[in-house]
Amino acid sequence: LEGLIRFAKTAGTKLKIQALLATSLFDVTLSTGKALPASLWKKAATQISEIIDTLVSDAMLRLSEDDEVDENWDVKEIEADKDEKSKREGDDEKKETKVVYVNGNLFSFVKRLSSQFLQSLSDLNEHDAAYVTRLADETSLVKIIAKCGDYYQSIKKEDFLVKVKLLQLSHTYYIPQEKYDVFKPQKEDSKGYLMKSKPLFSEETSEVYNLCMYLYHAEGPRTKTTALLSHVYFYSIHNRFMEARNLLLMSHLQDVIHNADIHSRILYNRTLAQLGLCAFRNGYYGASLDCLSELYTYPNRIKELLAQGVTSTRYHERNLEKEKLERMREYPYHMHMNLDMLEAVNLISAMFAEVPNLAKHGKRKVISRSFRKQYDHHKKQAFTGPPESTRHLIMSASDSLACGDWEACYKNICQLRMWSLMPHADDVKENLKKQVQQSSLQVYLLVYGPQYCSIDMKQLCTMFDMSEKDVHKVASRMMLRTELLGAWDQPSGCIIMHNEELSRLQQTALGYADKVAQYVEMNERLLDLRSSYYKNQDLRSKDQKGHDRGTRTYNKPKAYSRRGQMSRTSRY
Repeated sequence: LEGLIRFAKTAGTKLKIQALLATSLFDVTLSTGKALPASLWKKAATQISEIIDTLVSDAMLRLSEDDEVDENWDVKEIEADKDEKSKREGDDEKKETKVVYVNGNLFSFVKRLSSQFLQSLSDLNEHDAAYVTRLADETSLVKIIAKCGDYYQSIKKEDFLVKVKLLQLSHTYYIPQEKYDVFKPQKEDSKGYLMKSKPLFSEETSEVYNLCMYLYHAEGPRTKTTALLSHVYFYSIHNRFMEARNLLLMSHLQDVIHNADIHSRILYNRTLAQLGLCAFRNGYYGASLDCLSELYTYPNRIKELLAQGVTSTRYHERNLEKEKLERMREYPYHMHMNLDMLEAVNLISAMFAEVPNLAKHGKRKVISRSFRKQYDHHKKQAFTGPPESTRHLIMSASDSLACGDWEACYKNICQLRMWSLMPHADDVKENLKKQVQQSSLQVYLLVYGPQYCSIDMKQLCTMFDMSEKDVHKVASRMMLRTELLGAWDQPSGCIIMHNEELSRLQQTALGYADKVAQYVEMNERLLDLRSSYYKNQDLRSKDQKGHDRGTRTYNKPKAYSRRGQMSRTSRY
């Protein structure tokens, strides 16, 4: 077929041979189920690029694109030759030339080229030099996809153009670009990104921005969802937290994502994880905890949620069919997020919320169940050796933070392995150090404040290496929230404590409130068990009788309705 291209006299013949050659190259490994070798893949990429050039050169020549058109290119070539002869003879009549169609689908060629590239990456060892060499071919793949998109735009085929734009977006949204990163040195303002006003959207436009803006106007909810999540992901990896958060919240996607397909849900999980990392780098530790705590509700399933592999289960039987599906959905290695970094960011963000919460409320109120479970296990150990792993380092830092020792806490956090992988680690550490100092001061005042009659602000500044302005801000905020029973004495610069012992009635009321909270939690658990029991009963009755009779609606434990129980008695 390669030799026949040289003997093709017309563009239609050449295009037909090129389409057959591209199809035959893809069918080489069809029976084996393996990816194309790199040499054959490059040949296929060259053929597809030449097909696009042939189509662009002749506007009256097109591929059928799976439409119901007759492949009558040979008949029309004969007619074209007759027309040329008649023109040479001096016939001045103008004859209308019709579009010549050749069997083939350009988008299917480009889509298959992309899938073969991703499959070849999954077959290679990610730690080998061959993986990096193969990854360099993605640049040529993106150029071919963009070239295909320009062709579809020229012939005004909107349905295929949307698919090509979506394919191009999937290969570009995760690539970081330094010129869009907000942590780059600012020439006009030395305050940095954290001290600036936060715009709703960035004024700088990029290739990802243009692709997403086009896809937002396309039809189909899945297309818009993918474009939105890719846009948020792009903002997150460039540390534009406010733009990414505003875009995600305005879409209300979190309310309907559970109805989406599995690939959209995986992309949502990955975007949420990247948004949590972005919030951590920008110093928004509460927002980081909100994003990551949703993923770490089931910590043993984090690999499956992010499509980064399959978690090995020791005490459960392996479902081979399910594992195969998980492997098929797995992302290439260069798109993986470091799970150790994700866990460290989640635990550190939870530490800043849970340790002051324990000092204030004890064990009654839980903010992060995953952190509380690991912290309780750590406190129950009779002997703890030197911390080595990520969890042990953060648990040791939590112990130091609970005692008000900010230096030991910060030292343990700096020993984490994630700092070698985190971008802008020095700036993030500087923000983290300030947060550790403020949280240590807050815990110190909560635990040891009632033991004092007055506390000197200069002494607090010396103990926690903070300025008077920051100490005043933390203490005043605690006073406004009634966490610290005291008031400022401006002439002396001290905090005058108003310690009042609880009366017997107040102590009894607090104990009663704790008991009520325990009973409410027990009732919720029983309600969950009861609702699952009735659901199983309804399913069994459907299987046995073949129709539904008075099914009970216990979809949400908190929004409990007795309408299903009263439906029979209300008839009489």
